[in-house]
Amino acid sequence: MGYMQMEQEDRIYELMMDALDGELSAEDHAELESHLQTRPVMMREWQALQTVDTLFRSTPMLQPAADFTARTVARLPNHRARIRVISVVYVLLLMSGVLPILLGLVVINRLGTVLNEPALLGGFGQVVYNSMQVAGAVVQALFTSIGEFVAQQPFVLGLLLVMVGVVFVWSGVLRQLVGQGDQISNGS
Repeated sequence: MGYMQMEQEDRIYELMMDALDGELSAEDHAELESHLQTRPVMMREWQALQTVDTLFRSTPMLQPAADFTARTVARLPNHRARIRVISVVYVLLLMSGVLPILLGLVVINRLGTVLNEPALLGGFGQVVYNSMQVAGAVVQALFTSIGEFVAQQPFVLGLLLVMVGVVFVWSGVLRQLVGQGDQISNGS
């Protein structure tokens, strides 16, 4: 019973969308009207959709201001200063990764004789093995719970995909704006 009602509601929504697009035939229009007469909730939904559609169609299109790109690019920081700052950040990140490794090598060099003890190595190996088993169990439980959550709430996956798409779209817009700004500054 629930499945049939869901299919019927989906059909009504399809008819509503076709009617809003102006692609509804006369017989489909009659079918839509009969469904709406028997279902007051769907009638309210139809009226709300028509109101929103009317608002969208009557709202004027927004245009960016004249020389919007040039003004936006002019406000961006200096390209050379930005490259210097990024270079300094990358060097700091590199050093923050290299220094612990160098410190570890110095400790191993100084404590090399102690670390060669067989009993210490066996105990250390057992600790590493147990830690890896615990980490594997945690990661497996995490992925299992994420999988179950996404299966129960598929909108989360859709939301993540939409967020990735928005990031790509806006990064492309920024690239175009920066490219236009470079052309403007080179052309001046």
